[in-house]
Amino acid sequence: MQIATTSETIYLGNLDDRIATMERALAERDDPAKRAILAGSLEHRFRILGRVADAERAMAEIERATRTQPALGDAHVVHAGLLSSFHRFDEARAALARAREYSADAEIAARLERDIALALGDYAAVREDIVRSDQLVPDFYGLAHRADLRVALGDLGGASRLYRAAQDFYADVDPLPLAWLYTQQGIALLRFGDAVNARRFFEAAHARLPSYVLAAEHLAETLALTGEREASRELYRKVVAQTENPEFIAALAEVEASLGDEDAARAHRAQAARVYNEWLARHPAAYAQHAAEFHLERGNAARAYALAAQNLALRRDAGSLILHAQAAEAAGALRAACASREAAVATGLKPPELAELDALTATCDAATAAASSGLSPL
Repeated sequence: MQIATTSETIYLGNLDDRIATMERALAERDDPAKRAILAGSLEHRFRILGRVADAERAMAEIERATRTQPALGDAHVVHAGLLSSFHRFDEARAALARAREYSADAEIAARLERDIALALGDYAAVREDIVRSDQLVPDFYGLAHRADLRVALGDLGGASRLYRAAQDFYADVDPLPLAWLYTQQGIALLRFGDAVNARRFFEAAHARLPSYVLAAEHLAETLALTGEREASRELYRKVVAQTENPEFIAALAEVEASLGDEDAARAHRAQAARVYNEWLARHPAAYAQHAAEFHLERGNAARAYALAAQNLALRRDAGSLILHAQAAEAAGALRAACASREAAVATGLKPPELAELDALTATCDAATAAASSGLSPL
């Protein structure tokens, strides 16, 4: 079944018009409610286009709106969402508390609270969701959430069943939720090593909303993985021009290298490192994880370990624990690596990335056995 949704041209045009209308109204007279609408619209455009400037401006606008008129309950939800995007989770939870105090949309606030708990690794807060994650519920976002949990539990088949079921509960013309859903299914497949089928879902998401950055950059990734490197390079160039995101600049560098253009690859790697430094200076919590991954892939073990530790101090989800274990091992900090590996296993989750620690597990077990026999300390 092909679900009809609004075209990107109309959809983004309407969004831009709403932003412009609020800007004109605010130029004439300050109105916290309209300022909150402007902030929410900028945040929405950020989620589609991936331009950090939109998120930064949205943050400034929503802080001004809620400071001027604290009783705007839904504005606090927007604020919480932006804070969460920048990984300022404690502040996001405080904003949600204010949202509940002022009778914000309870369903949206609850979804955001749940997402924050998962990002932090607060799995106790979503334990009931995890236990029931293989069960169907008549709700688009509820099914997608349970599908994400099945991925985290290592159950790709169960996740795919739930992603498919979620589509059947979609009854709107907004293209973003469907593009997001297809992208989530594609990411799940890609995490389990199925680039060919992942590409199909990224193509579907990209066709529905071509400027949606999450779909476009993953499509570029799978194009490269399935042998269409020229097409990958062209799409990465568009994504980089749209977002200036260092993660995508670094990915473009690898595609350039695979096509034999080492000069371009070197230039893009240097650019990615420079932009990461700039973004880390502005938003250290938000970009520590991606910067750690970048430096780990470049062989900068000490820098990767420091950034992974910085990220782990903020959040202890399974992915952050796995990254910290990998970075610590690369930096020669075996005790820290083994501790994070053990903590990742202790979550009870089985994301596909956990298998990347198999060699480390053997090393940790051998070191522990040697230490217990008095032969060598860990």
